[in-house]
Amino acid sequence: MEIKKQNPLLSICIPTYNRADVLDETLMSLFLNPEFDSEKVEVIVSDNCSTDNTSEIIAKYPLVRYYKNNINVIDKNFNIVLSHARGDYIRLFNDTLSFKTDALKFMLEKIKLHLHTDVNLFFYDNMFINSYCVKEVRTIEGFIKEVSFLNTWIANFGVWGKDFEKIKDRDRYSELQFVQVDWTFKLVANGIHSLVYFNDFFETASLNGKGGYNVFDTFINKYLFIVEQQKLSFVIYKIEKYRLFRYFVYKWLLTLFVKDKENYAFDTKGVNLVILKKYWNEPYIYPLLLLFWVKKILK
Repeated sequence: MEIKKQNPLLSICIPTYNRADVLDETLMSLFLNPEFDSEKVEVIVSDNCSTDNTSEIIAKYPLVRYYKNNINVIDKNFNIVLSHARGDYIRLFNDTLSFKTDALKFMLEKIKLHLHTDVNLFFYDNMFINSYCVKEVRTIEGFIKEVSFLNTWIANFGVWGKDFEKIKDRDRYSELQFVQVDWTFKLVANGIHSLVYFNDFFETASLNGKGGYNVFDTFINKYLFIVEQQKLSFVIYKIEKYRLFRYFVYKWLLTLFVKDKENYAFDTKGVNLVILKKYWNEPYIYPLLLLFWVKKILK
């Protein structure tokens, strides 16, 4: 009699494109992690038609389930890699990450704890609002209040496999580069309460030339567009808009124009117009922009 193999508890799903060297480091750190258990965890890589030696790197890791797209489908690859997962809980994972000590163990313990409960489960890296805690939320507004724009980070997205299959029109915001944000909001709005665990989960490998897109247009226009579709209260929307500017936009203005531009390849064309079109009527931007110019001039 054939014994049916049990599904893994966790699927780590890695979309990648032309990052063979850093992907090698990511996979090595996963499989050398003493907390990794191949009976409980599967690793899936979906290669977005890379032109480097990604396939050769993957060949070094027989435990990886590897798929390669015939064409580069950009962010639709997130849906593809998650669709290959067989785990009870499935999550996106950047090809630049490694788990910190006890992080994978912590995640597996919580997944097992909530496996048979009716709850949306999320794991978020520590952030400026919450750290080393768990928050229970029941509404989109409550969720945005606790996680803010950190819901955009790929590695913060996770979902029960059975619930991922229920998400409709999964690629509708792929051109906005935030399919995972749309999925998250749909899950939070599914009538089930959500638990968000905040912890120090990941190390991130540094990348030279990170970018390739207009970070300001993507977050100010595209991210806020998705947020606006949630029909938030005036106050909650204004708070999120402020947080985005204060803790993300302003940070990247300093990074790309004052501190560390040589290590990034983000498109900054039209940044002033992008900011002013969305924020001209928000009084808090003007002292921050003045401070930005002072720092730029002093440099």
